[in-house]
Amino acid sequence: MSTLQAIPRGRFVPLCGTCNARDLGGLPLARGGETARGRIFRADAPLRREDGDLVALRQLGITTVIDLREPEEIALEPNALAAVEGISVHGVDVWGPMRAARTPPFDPWDLPSMYVAAIDHAGAAFARAVDLLAAAEGAVLFHCTVGKDRTGLVAALLLEALGVPRSAVVQDYALTHDRIDGVRARLLARGERHGVRREDYLRVLGATPEVLMQALRHVDDRFSGAESYLLRAGADPGSLPRLAERLTP
Repeated sequence: MSTLQAIPRGRFVPLCGTCNARDLGGLPLARGGETARGRIFRADAPLRREDGDLVALRQLGITTVIDLREPEEIALEPNALAAVEGISVHGVDVWGPMRAARTPPFDPWDLPSMYVAAIDHAGAAFARAVDLLAAAEGAVLFHCTVGKDRTGLVAALLLEALGVPRSAVVQDYALTHDRIDGVRARLLARGERHGVRREDYLRVLGATPEVLMQALRHVDDRFSGAESYLLRAGADPGSLPRLAERLTP
């Protein structure tokens, strides 16, 4: 049985307004057992306010949403949960610090170099996301546009810091690849309207294990692992222990 098959597919959350929502629970822990279900969820951007989805989110106990997109993205496609009673939405811009740094130069159509640039320059954003996850009183949903890159990096850093084996972290990331056909089609159409070559966009709309593996090796080599990275980036020293209590009981 492959690692992909070993990860429970029941972790996906069927919502009409997203295609890539899933529970961070149900992943194996190196010490045995698995991450707790129903505490933290990841997704693509919720852009449609569906009554059925609101009922589902309330049933899941989600009271906090972390939007990892840039302000310009949010202005173009507003978060459908921003005005929902009982849900607080927090913006954490991950790409902005990376784009502002521009050092060293990176190819925006090359995912491995983008991930490394984000790790090197957006540490404060990743730390802020972890602090928000830890501070939430109810369940939390975090997302970007596709639920793949920024969301994938936050998930990977968190899961590695909490003791999920790398093989499971990477294969969980790769589950996104076959979930985002609708988002992929929408972004390809938008790119073509703005003169972006289809082949360039396709380079960044996949989710292969090796891409995340390279990024995590960079975290190891430069920062001595995810926990050290997040603490050096400014995460509250109490955040990871609180998340460990919540997600790895």
